[in-house]
Amino acid sequence: MLSSLRGIVASGVGQGAYFMSLAWVRNAVHRSLGFEPYPGTLNVRLADPDMRSRWREVSKQRALLLTPPPPETCGGRLVSITLPRGVAAAVIVPDVTRYDDDVLEVISAVHLRSELGLEDGAVLELTVTE
Repeated sequence: MLSSLRGIVASGVGQGAYFMSLAWVRNAVHRSLGFEPYPGTLNVRLADPDMRSRWREVSKQRALLLTPPPPETCGGRLVSITLPRGVAAAVIVPDVTRYDDDVLEVISAVHLRSELGLEDGAVLELTVTE
């Protein structure tokens, strides 16, 4: 079953870019999802309570674990999604984050703002894939 989520593009604090710069994270994403991730994230805010509830459910059921190698301690989870125009992507959820679960950090092989023509405030549809 595919699940759709809708959120609003928002600026972040740069924490996602740091996490995505870690070699083990980049390698794990490539191994798990088959793409070399762009070194940054696109933040999507789930303003609707129904969307947040749906995200909590699918993130529990569909998440792939990112286990850090020693001595690293901060792992995370990946949830595979598809964006408009068939762009393959994922939501990455670091174990340590400044965001509540209403902000999704989306990764892809491309710079998503450029690829999809997105600016802060744009509404974005995400489809959770099998």
